[in-house]
Amino acid sequence: MPEKGLRTLLDAWDELRGSLGKQTPTLLIAGEGPEEALVQQKAKENPFVCFMGQIGGARKQEALRTCRALIAPSLWWEPLGLVTYEAYDFSKPVLAAQSGGFTETVHPGRTGLLHAPGDASALARDVRTLENMPAGQRAAWGAAGRAWLLEDAGVGRWKDRFESILETLHRE
Repeated sequence: MPEKGLRTLLDAWDELRGSLGKQTPTLLIAGEGPEEALVQQKAKENPFVCFMGQIGGARKQEALRTCRALIAPSLWWEPLGLVTYEAYDFSKPVLAAQSGGFTETVHPGRTGLLHAPGDASALARDVRTLENMPAGQRAAWGAAGRAWLLEDAGVGRWKDRFESILETLHRE
């Protein structure tokens, strides 16, 4: 689906390959869909792009556990990017497009970075920023994401917010 920003992601990786050469991080792309052929072709052209296909269960958990960060380059106004929650569940920072729900779940400089939707150069810059920071700082961003997830998105917090909405409606 073009709105997920795969072309932006792949263009960013071409730019990274041009600027970082052999130091380019490996990009793992999981999933399936109408742009699968594009991703497979790019994986043949760029040795730093790896297409994993549809993954789930233990394989998905292992990918999340071992990655440096999760990237969500969506072009459309993503109402609630669940990938942010998945990344934070594994204490990983998020590099996302500045759109929709990502603006509420990614806290720049604390849990990840935001780039303008469709801006491959800005995404490449964010990847370089993440790659150049000490592993401890990257881990701190992931830990901050995990803390946010537990505090702001936990079951108790959702229940409190829902009850507050019901109380407001009941008063009206």
